[in-house]
Amino acid sequence: MASVDEIKWARRVRQDKIRRLYTLDAKGIVDEELIDEVGYAMLARCEAIRKVTRAHFGRAACPRCESIIEHNGDKSAVLSCACGSSTTWGEYHRTYKGKQVVGGAAYPMFRAFIQRWPQTRTPRDKMLAIDALIHAAQGEFKGGMGRPAACNLIEGTMRGLIRFLDDLAYGDASTAGVRQTKAQWDAGTRGASWSLRRAQARDAMAPAAREDEETEG
Repeated sequence: MASVDEIKWARRVRQDKIRRLYTLDAKGIVDEELIDEVGYAMLARCEAIRKVTRAHFGRAACPRCESIIEHNGDKSAVLSCACGSSTTWGEYHRTYKGKQVVGGAAYPMFRAFIQRWPQTRTPRDKMLAIDALIHAAQGEFKGGMGRPAACNLIEGTMRGLIRFLDDLAYGDASTAGVRQTKAQWDAGTRGASWSLRRAQARDAMAPAAREDEETEG
């Protein structure tokens, strides 16, 4: 019988690391170690979100061997794997309940980062990938879409995250493309019909999780 303690989810990314990354970048200072630290922390969190979202929609990963175990949402259902691991869906569900790790309508943006990050090669590539995800999460605040994606990704309360994201440093020496991305997101979120986009994303979430499985399988 597998212990629930075997099921671990990556924590949300620390604000101080992101703040320092943007402060240095605005000064034209490239800290490759910090870029990697933030990027891989985001990757780990996005992968946790992907795994939990799949599990939430009926395809839980075995905590030992990563094999997929299908379930129907019955909390008393036993999730048994050929490797010998076994737990109930209710116990599995409790490992992520209240931890803001279900992808929700923002699931596609987390999946996009998982696909993009391994393709990055230079510090600029990595900074742009990090920045794109942060602005995707930040854009939802400005559109009033309810609990935004940043709450899944970055530590802090919703109100604190609004201030944190708005206060990130930008300057003339920022990585080429970063300031442009911010301007595009600012313009896009002012004119977007967020209620429609939220409904479309929500309707696509479960199929996207299943498609994600089929693509990798």
